[in-house]
Amino acid sequence: MLALTASAAMTLGVTALPIGPGIRADAAGTTPAYRNVMYYGDWSIYAGQHNYYPSDVDAKELTHLNFAFMDCDANGNLILCDEHADFLATLPEQAGLTYGDPYAGVFGGMRILRDKNPNLKIGVSVGGWTRSGDFSAMAANATSRKNFAGNIARFIDYLGFDFVDIDWEYPCENRASDPEGNGVTIDEGCKGTPEDGKNFVLLMQDIRASLNDLEKENGKHYELSAAMSASPSKMAEIDYKALLNTVDFLNMMTYDLNGAWNGYTGHQTALYQNDSYDHDTQPDGVFSVDTCIQYLKDHYGNSIDYSKITVGVTAYTRGWAGVQNDGPDAKAPGLYATAKPNSVKAPDGVYSGTFAYSDLDSLISQYSLKEYWDDEAKANYYYNPDNGYFFTCDTPKSIEEKGKYVKENGLGGLICWMASEDANDEITHAMKTSLYGSADLPDQEIYVTSADASAAVSVTDDRTYTITLKNNEKAVETNAAMKDAEMFKKTVVNPKLYIRTKSGATFTAGTEAGRVTNENGCGVVDLSPVYAGKSIKPGASHTFTVRVPKADLSDIESITLTQRITTSLSEFGAKVIYGEGSAVTPEEPTTPEEPTQPTTPEEPTKPTDPTEPTTPEEPTKPTEPEEPTQPTEP
Repeated sequence: MLALTASAAMTLGVTALPIGPGIRADAAGTTPAYRNVMYYGDWSIYAGQHNYYPSDVDAKELTHLNFAFMDCDANGNLILCDEHADFLATLPEQAGLTYGDPYAGVFGGMRILRDKNPNLKIGVSVGGWTRSGDFSAMAANATSRKNFAGNIARFIDYLGFDFVDIDWEYPCENRASDPEGNGVTIDEGCKGTPEDGKNFVLLMQDIRASLNDLEKENGKHYELSAAMSASPSKMAEIDYKALLNTVDFLNMMTYDLNGAWNGYTGHQTALYQNDSYDHDTQPDGVFSVDTCIQYLKDHYGNSIDYSKITVGVTAYTRGWAGVQNDGPDAKAPGLYATAKPNSVKAPDGVYSGTFAYSDLDSLISQYSLKEYWDDEAKANYYYNPDNGYFFTCDTPKSIEEKGKYVKENGLGGLICWMASEDANDEITHAMKTSLYGSADLPDQEIYVTSADASAAVSVTDDRTYTITLKNNEKAVETNAAMKDAEMFKKTVVNPKLYIRTKSGATFTAGTEAGRVTNENGCGVVDLSPVYAGKSIKPGASHTFTVRVPKADLSDIESITLTQRITTSLSEFGAKVIYGEGSAVTPEEPTTPEEPTQPTTPEEPTKPTDPTEPTTPEEPTKPTEPEEPTQPTEP
């Protein structure tokens, strides 16, 4: 159901929404010149990621924030990886919500973040390194593909989100699950087949079709993106022309290009390759941002839209111990030198040398590392020739170079894994500055879903109206993930009703009416202080009374409903639910005897949030190599 726009409000008799401050109508914003995309892992709320909540993200610097990750089965049904984190837990930014309320959890936190930052789009990513096990089977079956496409489109509609991201790692790859669990309880591996490349494009086309249907329904464009390998051999499995004609943008994962799986050091996310690597024994030295983009240029020329391509930035390290001083370039000590594989234990217990960028200062101190700049690769690294420790990661300096490259090559922006690993937003800020300088990011198109609701009004006595606010929605979902998401859209939360009368009557509270004020010629009923009225589930209703000097049903012109995620946030979903512009018209009043007016009850004590479960963390990225041997160009 469309929320009320300013123009629609005028048509419906709520001219320019003069019904209280802070009501945000749906508005078409400006498409950003570049995308600055960040992932947010739902496990970030736990202690292992320093209890990093959505409210900690520096959202004013981003255009897109990606929730990581949802899972799916082979039939195309959505699966939550952590329901507690995603939908149930109450976060610091969710004051007034209780455990399991609509808009609790990370998904609710992201909605709140966007509410405060209209430059930001929020999306849902499905898959990831540990949750790509069923993509191949699902994408190979037309019925399962369409089921998945319909499910993910409804899911983001329920949440009020803006885009879908698919992170299949990787089509056509047949990879066993990590025997060490990759730091998490479940690593599905990837059961690939040679048909995956074709089926991947078909899957994306089916998702696009479902999002197009949603666009027709809601009048808003929903974006579609995918995370893609930067390895030329894996890129060769995909028809990028067909894919780019389907998606809004692609995130090239130009990181994890070298790592602890190799017995030699190297840059994990260099802009250019440093050609001093041994081409026979160090095949991963070929990988870089430029290698990835040059592959597309060599194979597709000007037939694809490069402004849909974003390239990768890391907020974490890769590292080695036992590094020898035998590198080929005296100007770059330690680079492409012999090293001991899988030799530095990371916080997740895996010997990957993977630490958050926020841990970099500690690593420098612990291992007495010196910072080096490889001007050929345009990349930093950290090395101590005395004790043989070496770490590679992005820095503000290397990100500045990537931003220049994006602009010079007509690319679409930058993508980073992941928000909780940044250090005081240094990576986030460097990305934004490299693309936009000091300019503010433009506001984007905002669409907020709202429940189908109506009001019934009767005259109780000559001074009292009895009003019933009815939630007309029906809960229909049976899948656990879909049921949780459905409640976002189909629950009336923290409602306010703006009652406009011909006489400009002054309203006061009767029973169960919460807080009643008078603003801009309207009586304003805020039901949030009333426990039974603050959250009205599908099919439920709440009845209250208000008092006026003279009650006359014909005096009521309209009642407009708005909602708030929490009472401190802006109102959304303004909708006329009675009178002019609604499906409900006044009926002839009946006047029963006046009841004794009770006092408005105080809100009862809410249930407390249960103890946080022990939840294993997902690591930043795989411990296995992305590309063990130098790829053969097609």
